[in-house]
Amino acid sequence: MNTLIELAAVTLICYYIVVLSRRVDIGLISLLAVEIYDFTFGVNGALFGGIHIDPLDAVSICLLAAGVIRSFHGLKKITVTHLVAIGYLALFAISLGRGFYSNGTLAVANEGRGFVGPLSATLYFLTAPTDDSSIRRYVKAYLYFGAALCLAAVLAAVGFPIGMNAWAQADLTAIDGRYLPATAAAAIAVCGFFSLALLRYARGGILRLLVPVMFMSAAIYLRHRTVWMMLLAGALALMVLDGKLFRRLLPAALVAGAAVAVLAVYGGNVEGLVSENQFTRSATNSQTLEWRLNGWKELVLDDEQNAMTIAIGKSMGGGYWRIDPVSYQAVEVAPHSEYIQEYLRVGVIGTFLVFLLCLRPFVKLWKLNKVDPAAIFPTTSIWAVVLLCTLVYGLTYGIQPHSYALIGIANAIFLGSPVPAPEGVLESNPALEFAVPSGFVK
Repeated sequence: MNTLIELAAVTLICYYIVVLSRRVDIGLISLLAVEIYDFTFGVNGALFGGIHIDPLDAVSICLLAAGVIRSFHGLKKITVTHLVAIGYLALFAISLGRGFYSNGTLAVANEGRGFVGPLSATLYFLTAPTDDSSIRRYVKAYLYFGAALCLAAVLAAVGFPIGMNAWAQADLTAIDGRYLPATAAAAIAVCGFFSLALLRYARGGILRLLVPVMFMSAAIYLRHRTVWMMLLAGALALMVLDGKLFRRLLPAALVAGAAVAVLAVYGGNVEGLVSENQFTRSATNSQTLEWRLNGWKELVLDDEQNAMTIAIGKSMGGGYWRIDPVSYQAVEVAPHSEYIQEYLRVGVIGTFLVFLLCLRPFVKLWKLNKVDPAAIFPTTSIWAVVLLCTLVYGLTYGIQPHSYALIGIANAIFLGSPVPAPEGVLESNPALEFAVPSGFVK
């Protein structure tokens, strides 16, 4: 009987991978659904032979398998983006191999699982369809994702045992009155920019105008300073890229700021709401930044560094050991920076490749925005802003699969065959000849 159950489970998993390889929108919905589950009810992993596996890990592994299938079937030519992805995969494989030899299977598997989500999301979505209807579905799915996170934050505020209370589990000191982790707040901030751009398609109705306000208010109210920096960076980029959209951002940002201020002033008198003092502490507390800087310095400048570890990183599974500056004891805590973590496992070369996956589409989007701001739904400028926000977030936190999915889609947009830009543009700027992706110039 057990054998039949196991056989049926394997068959269902194989069928699911085949479906994912054919329908990228189902892959995105699956990824966002398990992330909502993790953010809402906590990361409850199961042990399989000593390896911790949670629902996000399971979906990420399936996406990775489906991404390999899509790459083999859909790859017609090798581009720079493909070479970047292949180079990162090679460095990741080297780190895994060295880890198996030096640190053992369990240590490598448990630490490596943290890289599977970003790796699978990037590889899988590099081959995503990028026609207008597909991109509309991706954006719509992400907006529903952000709305679900806002609902989870509201339920946590009124007393339900979800959100950070479940996500942080035993580490209650890390909650500090927050309702959702930083990565959830970052996703809500991205939805704020997406929904702002959708106003160009709006046909009246006050509710549609309030959607960006809802997302931005939630992103601010969750009190993660890195997310505040994301919003600021996105606003500044939008001011340069798209003045018309920036002018729409200003009233939404002002209303969101006023709503948060009112909630903060009266929050101390209402159980479950954030008080003004908590906002003040979040804005002025420098301990978390100092803790990060001390940790980064010890991890990057330790005695084990040599030319090889600087170039291609240390072996997977070695942990992140350093001396805590308060207790003066050895602790093992993740670096709380995507780029430091990448540097430690795939070195300077691998970290540079990660930057390229973000910066290349960002530069192309910047150029394309000068040609046609409406080329990519909802606007070309917003996709550039989303990539910039993701880069900013990675400074002090690990970039999660839902963000890497957007990075993969942005790269996929420019993997199609280029077509000429509108007449008269190339004469004034020949560099834009290969900036416009196939199917976007009307």
